[in-house]
Amino acid sequence: MEPLLIEASFPHLANDMTIAKAQIESSGQLPTIDGLSREVVLDMTMTYVLYLMLDKRNAQASQVVDYLVYGDDADKMPLLYSSWLWLVRMCLFIEEGQYSIALSCAESALMFLTEYTSKRGEDFLALVASILYNLALTHQRTGDNSRASKELTHAQKLFERLTKKNEHRFSAMLLYSVQASTLIIQSRSKQMSVLEHYQQEASLYMSQLSGGDENETRQAMNMLIDTLKKEGDIMLEMGDGRNAVRYYTKALRYQKKLNDAMGLREIKLSIGLAKALMRLNNRRAAAEQLLTSLLPLARRLGASSEVIEIENLLAGKTRNNKIMSLLKGIF
Repeated sequence: MEPLLIEASFPHLANDMTIAKAQIESSGQLPTIDGLSREVVLDMTMTYVLYLMLDKRNAQASQVVDYLVYGDDADKMPLLYSSWLWLVRMCLFIEEGQYSIALSCAESALMFLTEYTSKRGEDFLALVASILYNLALTHQRTGDNSRASKELTHAQKLFERLTKKNEHRFSAMLLYSVQASTLIIQSRSKQMSVLEHYQQEASLYMSQLSGGDENETRQAMNMLIDTLKKEGDIMLEMGDGRNAVRYYTKALRYQKKLNDAMGLREIKLSIGLAKALMRLNNRRAAAEQLLTSLLPLARRLGASSEVIEIENLLAGKTRNNKIMSLLKGIF
């Protein structure tokens, strides 16, 4: 998926920034603000943030955004301004690969929109569509194609609606969302092909579990466990939590035959199982309990990547639920 075009969601400002925009583009800096009203300074700063984002000066953009969203006057900003600034932060964190924090930013951006009363306006809908697109991008990059597909469908419908009213502003994002939909469909087709390959491999390794010597049996079982995990991973990406649970559980059962102790391989398989359980409404509590029990073991083994993943999953569970609730409130 292509990164979001942040200019498409930039809200209309209260003041004419034509001169300020020209000054910013000419100097690359924020113009002198001495003697200007707070409202004009805010609009100039918003314009400057947009310039920095388009100029790929991410570090500076991040500093200015943080100054605005955490400043003393943050609660006095128009709601759409605040939402857009949190969307900018989301874009920056997605680019850095910090997807858990990006989801937190999406939650903040949506919270401001829930308070906004004119829910049919162009700027409002542009922000909702852009947040949905970024959510789809985040989930696609973290392997949750099922969730990404649903979010992208909603984003595309909104961009279609917006393009009919303002083609110049939204046509590029509509094209991006259509391309992304095609990409996810192609990805699903490829996943089905790879899954079929792994299923054939699994059948082969299953047939090798009996009849050979002990070393050959252990080797076949190791290969079978890896294959079952890959099958579970694909099912998870496709949104089939129930079958993913089946594959991960089977892999763990064979792994226990090889090794009774809990090691790094068992942790990785258990994390996959927890992810799958999270997709099932009646098993989410079990998923959280499993992750909580895995965390101290992962720390004890020094599995830093797995510790971060577990912590992000525990935090992301709540975040995704909140985001879904906020979106339901908006629609």
